[in-house]
Amino acid sequence: MYKSPNQSSSILPTASGSMNGAPAYRTSSNPLARIIKSRVVRTLFLGYVAFCAVFTMKHIFIYQTKPEPVMYKHYELQRTYDPVSNLSSSVILSKMFTYNTPALTDNVKPFFIRAETDPDKDDITLATFVPQDDLSELALLADNFSGPISAVLHLDQPIDLPGTTNPTISRLKTLLAGNAKLRKQVDIHLITTPQTHRQYVAMQQTNLHRNLARFFARTDFVMLLDADGSLPVTDVTHQFSKFSPWMEKLRAGNVFVVPGFNVSMVPETTGESTNGASTNGNLVPALKVNQIPKEKTQLMSDVVNGKVVLSEKTWKKTIRNVDYNKWATQTRLGAIQNYDPYFAPTVIMRRDKMLWCPERFGNNQAACLFELYLSGVDFWMLPDDFTINIGTRQEVEATEREKTITNRLYQKFQEESCLKHARAFYAAGEWESERARHCRISCQKVIAVWGLVIRQA
Repeated sequence: MYKSPNQSSSILPTASGSMNGAPAYRTSSNPLARIIKSRVVRTLFLGYVAFCAVFTMKHIFIYQTKPEPVMYKHYELQRTYDPVSNLSSSVILSKMFTYNTPALTDNVKPFFIRAETDPDKDDITLATFVPQDDLSELALLADNFSGPISAVLHLDQPIDLPGTTNPTISRLKTLLAGNAKLRKQVDIHLITTPQTHRQYVAMQQTNLHRNLARFFARTDFVMLLDADGSLPVTDVTHQFSKFSPWMEKLRAGNVFVVPGFNVSMVPETTGESTNGASTNGNLVPALKVNQIPKEKTQLMSDVVNGKVVLSEKTWKKTIRNVDYNKWATQTRLGAIQNYDPYFAPTVIMRRDKMLWCPERFGNNQAACLFELYLSGVDFWMLPDDFTINIGTRQEVEATEREKTITNRLYQKFQEESCLKHARAFYAAGEWESERARHCRISCQKVIAVWGLVIRQA
């Protein structure tokens, strides 16, 4: 039936919610939806977001610009305090030198004599041993070396026995009183043999003495010099200060070899005879202390004349680039290759971050250097510096039994060191690296004998 336009409004939704019997369009049937969509709630939400943003930015700004709290400043000031300083020297030394009994390490007196001047950290300290029977060698070292000296003096008896005066200490004090250079340069670290030990004359340097002299040095770099009468006759500290690349290599952990020479020993003449000068069979140095060469050109002239000979501790035919004829014309650093386990020259190295001398041996500097080489340290031969053994001191001769024990022990040590460093490189994934090159080359036979198969990880 036709409806007029005036009747068309009847088909629109009504308040009752029906349209021709159908449900009406609902806009607010859910109370929660009405609350969320309300203007008040939306305004509060936007205000909360803005407040959080402003609050966060404010605290970030305060954190970046405010001064450090007092409690942290106090903590930073206290960081200069070393907790190890709470430990007694006997505890530290007994842990450091585990191959020696506490009865010996308890009798170590660091800085028994302290130098009057404080060395610069970049100086090179001469680390050595002073024999108690000849303190004059200490004066010779100070005359020929301008830098700081860290020396270990080992006495064969205590110095604090009641009613006694140690003659060596008396001579030492007299020597220092009359020598200003010694007072300025030399730190002396004292070891005394306790009464409970067998009394012996501590005449020979050991690896314990080397470690002590190096440990108590007050500079970052040391020269390990054998106490066999050798003197450092050139100014190595000046050379390193002149060539900055050398100093950079030294800081990086490289080792520098100072070539060694010996003054020839010749028969002592006693006067004229009918056939010329006669001898008494005793051997004496061909050069006096004031005649030893100070320059390389003078040294080579004395080698040609037979007054100076090569030291077997340095010049090994099995080591490439350790050749006197090459060194004579050498003007730059030379890298040492094809290492010899019995190589035992005077060396310059860092005081810290380097392996220490194994103290299972007595006087064996070769053991100190062999492990350094296997660990990846590069060795360099200095072109113009050298040491000279003036021949005034004879090393203590070991018995045949002692030599046999030492040789067997050192052979086992070589194998042990090879396996230890090879395993460490392999575990770190560095077996094929340049740093492990020395170990790969030097330890091929040892690794093959022990059946150690090392492949690149």
